[in-house]
Amino acid sequence: MKKTILAGLLLVCLMLMLVITVSQAQTQPVFRIGVLDEERGPISSGARLAVSRINDAGGVRGADGTFFRLELIIQPSNIGATLDEAISTLEQASVIAVLGPETTEQALGNLPALQTLGVPILTPAIGDTVIASDSSELLFRTRAAERLQGAALGDYLTNDLAVTNLATVQLDSNSTASRVGFSLSLSQLPNAPEEETLPILEDTTELPNLVAQALEVNSQAVVAYGPPEIATAFYNQLRAGGYVGIFAYNQAENPVFRNGVSSEQLRGVLSTTTWPLASFDETSNDFLNAYVRAFGEVPGAVEAASYDAVQLLAAAIALPGDLKTNLEGLSEVQSVQGVLSPVNLARGEMSDRVSVIQLGALGGSEIKARYAGSQRLPDEIEVVEGTAPTPTPTLDGVFVTIKNAIQNVRTGPSLQYNILGQLRQGEQARVIGATIDFDWVVIEFRGQNGWLATYLLDVLGDRTSVPVITPPPTPTPGPATGTPTAEPSVDVIVVSAVPTTLTLGTQTNINVTVQNVGSIPAGQFSVAVTLPPDNYYTFAVVAGLAPGTQQTIVLPALLSSATGNFTAIIVADLNNDVPESPNGEANNDDFIFNYRVDRPVTLINNTTLAVSNQLDLEGNLTPVFDIQYTAAGLNTTGTCSGTVNCIGLMSPALNWDTSHYDAITSAAGINATLIPNTALTPGATIGILTAEGRRGVLRVDSINPGVSITLTYRVYQ
Repeated sequence: MKKTILAGLLLVCLMLMLVITVSQAQTQPVFRIGVLDEERGPISSGARLAVSRINDAGGVRGADGTFFRLELIIQPSNIGATLDEAISTLEQASVIAVLGPETTEQALGNLPALQTLGVPILTPAIGDTVIASDSSELLFRTRAAERLQGAALGDYLTNDLAVTNLATVQLDSNSTASRVGFSLSLSQLPNAPEEETLPILEDTTELPNLVAQALEVNSQAVVAYGPPEIATAFYNQLRAGGYVGIFAYNQAENPVFRNGVSSEQLRGVLSTTTWPLASFDETSNDFLNAYVRAFGEVPGAVEAASYDAVQLLAAAIALPGDLKTNLEGLSEVQSVQGVLSPVNLARGEMSDRVSVIQLGALGGSEIKARYAGSQRLPDEIEVVEGTAPTPTPTLDGVFVTIKNAIQNVRTGPSLQYNILGQLRQGEQARVIGATIDFDWVVIEFRGQNGWLATYLLDVLGDRTSVPVITPPPTPTPGPATGTPTAEPSVDVIVVSAVPTTLTLGTQTNINVTVQNVGSIPAGQFSVAVTLPPDNYYTFAVVAGLAPGTQQTIVLPALLSSATGNFTAIIVADLNNDVPESPNGEANNDDFIFNYRVDRPVTLINNTTLAVSNQLDLEGNLTPVFDIQYTAAGLNTTGTCSGTVNCIGLMSPALNWDTSHYDAITSAAGINATLIPNTALTPGATIGILTAEGRRGVLRVDSINPGVSITLTYRVYQ
């Protein structure tokens, strides 16, 4: 009887403690932090981990002793396409600071809108002009700027590898700032190597010529900048041509590059990063293990910087005074990237930590040198009060990274098994088992075992530690289609959607193809989508689908608020009318529809202009000339007034296919009367306000500077 009473009292106490804890969590004051990133983007993930760990420890202690809980307000921007809308939403969210956006282009392209938020903005964008362009002094950079990374690489090449001559290669016009920053940093070294700057690659068909020039120079080192797919082709051709020197590439850790280069050639490639996965200090080790356990993925430099950003905000909140001033005055903060002291750095800079890394044959990296700004750090682990060196960590398990654009996850280890779903390039997962020969591995996928073929994967970790799992029975063909199936099921998915350009103010029919990839017939179901920027809802009903068959339905759309590039999810089986398996239900919203909304055009044409030739873009019976090609470049025929006779390069984020009517304004940079020949590279996209006030887009197809230029153009109604 006494035991029963004691047990009852204990249960009551536990319940009271639970009630008190929940009550405290509900009444604890909150600081909200905005995030400009996708839900599972690198900024969001790094910040989520930091916030959860801080809150689990009781929250952030303010200067007055009050404990605050941190809360993230994540606003996706469709990879920057709707960043202005996301910023506008955060204006109403009462946030104390904002993390993001991720890229230099996004930060600079939306700087006025970001400044209107009136709170500190912590971005991982590394472009050298980001902080200098901010007059509000609200912008903070959470990782080392590009110029510091260039300086670190130059120092290592010069002083560690004794390089006395090198060649720099620029593989596209967008990487000009990166290449120039490296060259400038190199020139400031006491014993600067002799630098040969090869011509900018303006057309990928000229890649063999660029390779030949690099081979002819035969320098000790080649330093390349540009898109990873072009860098991969350049590097492979360079090695195939017999080059045996040092190769450095600023995006060497990008999966496109690592997966496109053979193991024997991957070893030795140099790069820089603001946080290497190979870091072995205690803070990095703790972050890495916590991140892997939380997300089942391996973090990168942006995740680390975003984790640090939250920790820096927490440190600033604990100080008396305003948050911006406190951030600027922080000193000796132990972070994942190193010991950070913003008080000793230039305005807006939160970190100056850079590592030079060298890739191994399997794609992993080794730290070759560490820097704090221009200062070379010792090779041993950096220690601050009370911390001690720790050995190099061993990841707690084995992890795989998807190499191809998409890889199927199956119910068993062969193509005879059903497809559970797909993983995309760069996604990572923890291995929980494998076949005895390790040809297939098992991961946890949507609540069950999913099998992946290892020849399509990058594998990180000790394979011998993975248990062998007996494969499930080989499935038998389904009666209707011959498709392997473990048990009869129905699974409807969206296969495609066209067109991808919708006309503003005019109904456009989106032709959506749906398929039943299951083994039994599907009954009636609905397909629907909500389309930004109007949030226009449209749907259609499919009467039914036999196994393995497809049907194209029409979703009428009428968007009228703005032009631009947008993303939406087309949902199959909207109301769950079809009795699908859990895996079938999970892929109903997997189809991402990327589209452009634009005004109708009056004319699409192409032409070649010799020097002194003029062109009337509208093609009127009574011509009013709009542009003229001269020895200096492409001119308007009149003076730019802001609404007529204006020309300019479109934003780097836009090209011929993504440029749109609302982006062609004087405020967006279409405000000049001349574009010089140096900027008229093939593929360059130009906006124009014609002599009659119409808007148009021109694309440079080819150019013989000072002689002739070939253009394709469209003019809007």
